[in-house]
Amino acid sequence: MSRTQVANEIQAALEKAGAQGTYVLYRGEYQEMPIIEVPIELPLFRPENGRLITALHGYLREQNLDEKTFAERIDEEWVQQALWDLLLPLSRDPRGSIYDELARQAQQTEPLLITHDGVVVNGNRRLAAMRALYQHDSKRYDGFARVRATVLPADATAEDAEYVESALQLAPETKLAYTWINRRLKLRRQHRDLKLPVASILESYRLPDEAALTREIAEIELAEAYLRDYLHTPEDYQRVEDAETAFVAFNEQLSQLQGAALGRFWRCAGYTMIHAREQGIPVREYFPFVPPSPVHAPESAMIEFARSRGLSRDGQKVDGQKVDSVEALPLPAIERLLSDQASAREITQELIDILDQLRIEANYQEMPRRLLKHVQKARKLAEKLEADRLSADQKAKIGSELAAMGYHSRRFLGEEGDAPAPLSPTQRKWRKFREEPRRFCHESSNPLLRWMERHWPTG
Repeated sequence: MSRTQVANEIQAALEKAGAQGTYVLYRGEYQEMPIIEVPIELPLFRPENGRLITALHGYLREQNLDEKTFAERIDEEWVQQALWDLLLPLSRDPRGSIYDELARQAQQTEPLLITHDGVVVNGNRRLAAMRALYQHDSKRYDGFARVRATVLPADATAEDAEYVESALQLAPETKLAYTWINRRLKLRRQHRDLKLPVASILESYRLPDEAALTREIAEIELAEAYLRDYLHTPEDYQRVEDAETAFVAFNEQLSQLQGAALGRFWRCAGYTMIHAREQGIPVREYFPFVPPSPVHAPESAMIEFARSRGLSRDGQKVDGQKVDSVEALPLPAIERLLSDQASAREITQELIDILDQLRIEANYQEMPRRLLKHVQKARKLAEKLEADRLSADQKAKIGSELAAMGYHSRRFLGEEGDAPAPLSPTQRKWRKFREEPRRFCHESSNPLLRWMERHWPTG
């Protein structure tokens, strides 16, 4: 049935529709729209369905089909069959199996939402499930022979359909969220291709501001660049379905790097590390997936990597410049090294070792400053303490530590001597017993000592 014939049948159903309608968030406000009943085979699956993007991309790539041509032939049987084949597994997804829900209830629980010419805006998975169930057992599922559908106004545009689909929320028990890739591909399509108002996109996706929109688009484009430029498998989104957190963190750190050479190096290095994650290397604990530590790590690691690979030596000049900055490094040669997938594990381990060493060296250099800060703080606390208000045990512990610190003080000043041995727990207890025997017995949990405290001679 052609799209025109579908539209004519829907128009005829609208003329017979009763007063019953439902409210839909449309163009920024809830509007009541009519509900009709049509044969289950009438509505058309929608290729632009948000949850279908990655699966459809894969299908089109395998079949060597053009996305635009496929969408334009939406009313052809083979296109609808292909969409049904893709949607049916999604309806059975255990994270939100609408198929199981409909199989139990054997009745349509909520109307589809369709355009004036029959394209399903919301409810593609439900329609796929109902058709499959009806085809399997038309007697049990005879309620699916005709389906209820809410119809958008005749002047609804493709942009309206996008907005409505994004804003609608499915029932919690059957909700299947967009994958991180589908969400971002849809955001980009609405923003760049359909040019929907930014305010509408922010509202429907509950985004706080335009910066968040820009950031999510940058994340999917970084993933696409990894697939295209590193793996050489463009749009093979399944390869990165499990890597959302990696690309979100990766994009965040890349956006803060200064300098083209540094950005190019860590983009390539990040691709290598993401590829190596599949081999169990904990790359997410290192830059460029966490903030650099120390702050100069991105530059220093790049220089050290080039040196370790024989692309730079101390004092060596490249194009007349001494190699003491990333700008002087032979970047094309480094990029060729980083792009070797077979060496991803080896390169990743080398980068991790370099980053670990830089962190250790920075921590060691930071230790004197931290020690001074703690010593100054301890001195100020000591000045506030009154010795006669301390218990014998407290005096013993503090005195022992100060004696040990005295040794380190002499060591730093060139007067090194033997450090006093700290008092053992037994020695501390014995000192406390000698100085305050009754209090020691009182505070003890030993029954014999508690008995001694109760029978301690007075006076």
